[in-house]
Order: sequence, then structure tokens, then C-alpha cells
Amino acid sequence: MKNKTFRDSAESRRGAALMIALLAAVVVMLAATLLITLTRKLVDAHVSRLFDAQISLSESSAADGLAFLLAENGPSASGGPLNFEFAGVVTEFSLTESGTAGIRTGFYSLQNALSAVFVPAGSRLISAQSINDSSALITFFRGDTFQSTAQFVIETDLLPASGISYTTSLGEDGAIIVFEGSSKSLICVVTSAGIQLSTPVASRILSTRSMLSAGEAPDGTPMLIVTNGSNHGFVYNCETGNPQSIDSPSGTCPVFLSNGELFGSFSETSSSSFGSAQVIDVFNGDFNNDGCADVAFATRFSLTVYSGSTGELLKISPGGSLTSWGSVEGRTGLCGMWNMPFAGDKWFRLGFEGFTEFHPEMVYDLGWQGRFQGRGNTLTGFIDGMAVIASSTGYVLELLGGDVFTGDADGGETDFFSATENGVEACFNPVYGDGVELAFSTVNHYRGNRYAGETYKFSIYDSGSRTRVFHSIEGLDL
Repeated sequence: MKNKTFRDSAESRRGAALMIALLAAVVVMLAATLLITLTRKLVDAHVSRLFDAQISLSESSAADGLAFLLAENGPSASGGPLNFEFAGVVTEFSLTESGTAGIRTGFYSLQNALSAVFVPAGSRLISAQSINDSSALITFFRGDTFQSTAQFVIETDLLPASGISYTTSLGEDGAIIVFEGSSKSLICVVTSAGIQLSTPVASRILSTRSMLSAGEAPDGTPMLIVTNGSNHGFVYNCETGNPQSIDSPSGTCPVFLSNGELFGSFSETSSSSFGSAQVIDVFNGDFNNDGCADVAFATRFSLTVYSGSTGELLKISPGGSLTSWGSVEGRTGLCGMWNMPFAGDKWFRLGFEGFTEFHPEMVYDLGWQGRFQGRGNTLTGFIDGMAVIASSTGYVLELLGGDVFTGDADGGETDFFSATENGVEACFNPVYGDGVELAFSTVNHYRGNRYAGETYKFSIYDSGSRTRVFHSIEGLDL
């Protein structure tokens, strides 16, 4: 009886142990199943994120590819199949809407902007402003994004006074900025890579009417011409700060041409012509269509052109006051209007034999002040202190007011800028008018699946020298 009880007890223990083992196995299996399921979900989620990231990156690259295609071939490129493949993702663009993009405008944000010096420099807008009694901040802005791309601090107790765009021998856009105090100056050469030169000068080099021009010596040394508009000035070596006297004919001033050549002759002493009219505007161009760089000089009474191919000076001074002048591509070329005593206004333009009188369209007689620019029947310039664009069709649009300055900050043609307390308003290449806006929907094909993409808007602008394209997603600039 005792043995039977012992056997029953042992069997019960074995049964309990077996049950515990089975339960443990079930728990392990359930845990393993849950772990596998969780792992699979994590892997699937990770793969999905990788897919989404790959598709997004490929779609973005495809949008850049379409922008390049539109820049090369214009809006007509949108008429054919538009499929781009990057990293195994095929992005298909479908044109959904087309219209007018308007004149391109933008805003560069900068605190205390009214205290800054601004220099439009090819594809950049460069600012310089004091940040305390011992340093100044130089900021580079991209012309196509309006964003700050580089900032540098220069140690100086002088204030930024003026600047001029400067292109290095390697083609990099930069500026030469002049800082001044009560009795000394600092010449600073900057590019987006940093401060290249910072050279003190033991005197003030600017006046209230100073005009600057930048170029390079034959050995590549940056050079700065400073003149007050007379036919005499100084060339400063930006490495040493040493000045050298330079002169030019009456009615002109020493400058660097757009091809880098120097207009003017070095001299030992000043030979400024007594009574020579002060130059109030200088601008480069190919005014006689011979493929060579020319330069035009405007005074209150005359318009003079230096021919880069022949070295000839062509001058018109009919006896009145020069009130407006400029070059209109594809129409009048270089021309100007003089207010003649007792004879009203007269227009003269540059021809093969020099300047001759002509009678322009009504758009020229809207009261332009100073220099204008144009293409065909469209002119851009200043009327009553306001930057405007106007055409012979009667279209007149106010662009910017206030303290407006001009230059090139997006690698196109002349832009207009106006400083405000918190930054700079910009209007790009208005003489070339409205752009074209195209909207595209996108579909991405990846590993046999179809994924809906973003909607892109492309704004296409013809600036004469090239076509520029800007694109965005749902209103966000890229």
C-alpha cells in the first residue's frame, strides 16, 4: 500500500513537471511569435521609411532634372514625356496648369539693415554692418533662395562705407568693401570662402561722391579704383594698400571694363582737367555690337562712349542738360535725352557714324530720370523717384520706392533693391517682364508599386543672357 502511494505521488510530480514544461514551451512559443511579429513590423516600418526616403530623394532629384531641362529648352520642353529615373525610382511629371509667374521678387532678411552697406555681386547679395565697437559682420545671401549662406566677422573699429562687386580670376563672385574712420580706411576683399584680404590705409580714401571700380592686376592682385567722378583718381593695391595716380580723358573717369581691361593711364601727379564735367554714371556694354567690351560715361551735359575695339571716344554734348540715358537692346541702342534751352527735349542715339538725333516712341517720354535700361518696347528705370517698368503698349508698373539701388544678385541682368529696417526688397530682371509658371503633378514607380508624389511649380524667366528656372513644393522655395 505504501509503495502504491509512493508511485502515485511520483507520477503526480512527473505530470506536474510535464505540465509546467508544456506551459513554459507555450510561453516561449508565444514570446517568440510576438518577437517575430514585432521584428517583422519593425523591419517593414524601417523598409517603408527607407522606401519613402528613397522616393522623396529621387523625386527631388527628378525635379532638379526637370528644372535643368526647362532652363535649357524653355517652356516648350513641357510638351513631351517627362520621366526621370534616379536610384531605381522613375518619377513621371504631368503638366496640370500653366500661367504667368509675374516679375520675380523676394526679400533678404537682415536686422538693422538700414545701417548696412549692400553689394549685389553676380549670384550673391553681400552685406556689411558693424555689430559693436570692434567688429563688423559680412553676410553672403544666395540670389535664388534669399537665404544667408556664409557669415564672417572682421575685427575693426571702422564703419562700412561703400563696396563694389569683384569677380576673382577663378570666376568667384565677391566684393571689395571699404571701411572708414575719421582719418583712416580699411580695404577688405571678401568671397563666400571668407575674408581674402584686409588691408589698412593710413588716410580716408572716399569722398561724398566717390565712384568705385574693381579689377585685377596682371598678376591677379585685386585692385580698387576710387574717383570722385572727375577724370582723375587712384588705383589701390588691395594687398599693400598703396595708391597710384590714374587719369582719363575729360568727360570720363578711370574704370575697369567688363572684360577686366583698365580704362585710364597711370600718372605721377594729378592731371585733372580744370572745369571737367563730373561723371555721374558709368555702365558697361557692347554699344556698337562688335563683340568687344565698351563703357559709357554720363555727365550732366554729355554722353561719352569708349570703344573697346578701336580705342575711339565718341561724345555727344548738344548744349543742354542730359536728363535721362540708357541702352535699349533690340531697339534704339545707346541713347539719351537732353533738355535744350528754348528748344525743349531732344533725343540722340549712337549709330555707326556717331550720335544722331532721333524721335523715339512715347514710352521714352514718360519722364525718366537718370539711367534706364530696356529691351524692345519695354523700359525700366526711375520716374519721380520710383523704380518702374513701362512699355509702348501703355503698361506702367511701379516696382520699388524709397532708397533704391541696382545691381546683379542672381546671375542675370540688372536687379532693383530697396533697403528696409529688417532687410532688402528685391525685384529681379524686370526689363524682361513676367515669367511663365508651370505646375506639374508627380507619380513615382518603384519596385512594381505606384506612389503619388508632390505637386511642383516651376517659374521660368528669360533674362536675355540665359533662362533661369525656380521651383517650389506647395509654396515652399527649394
